[in-house]
Amino acid sequence: MKTDTMSSIENITLQVDSKKLDAFCKKIVSRSRNTANVHEALTVLEAFVSQFSSDSLASDAYLNIQNCLTSHSEKTRNKLMQEKTAQVQEGMITKNRLLLSHVYNSLSRNGFYQILTEATHLINDSDIPEIAQWVIQWSTQAKQKAEQASGYPDALDFTKAKINIEQYQCMSDISYFFKNTYQSK
Repeated sequence: MKTDTMSSIENITLQVDSKKLDAFCKKIVSRSRNTANVHEALTVLEAFVSQFSSDSLASDAYLNIQNCLTSHSEKTRNKLMQEKTAQVQEGMITKNRLLLSHVYNSLSRNGFYQILTEATHLINDSDIPEIAQWVIQWSTQAKQKAEQASGYPDALDFTKAKINIEQYQCMSDISYFFKNTYQSK
């Protein structure tokens, strides 16, 4: 009869020293080239400690561990937001739909709007009308092409129109942003 080795192991005990954890976090942050991956790893580590800690009373040691993880996670989040803001700024200035949709797809809609707002503030005010016109015009034309390709009223066929749906969604949201932020002023 074969026994399952996993069932014979009930648990293990891990000890985490806040100073060693801080050094570990600094090490993985400094060695990685991908801020998004580091941020995700820190978030998972933070959740892991929270989920599997037996310290239900939140002792000082537990709080120090969580504060250490939260601090590093917040730093990587801020760095990630700065990187994404710079990418959106560049994408709008160079009119690069691929770059914009890449950032758009990597964030929540709310996160993208935060980045878009910040990136727009970093762009020269005199360049905004041209960028807004480009985005709005592209979105309008893409929607018209998709409507024509479908052959049905109020239906869109992006595949037949040969329009990348992810780029359309991104550009439509940016168009909405510009229409509601700049045209209402």
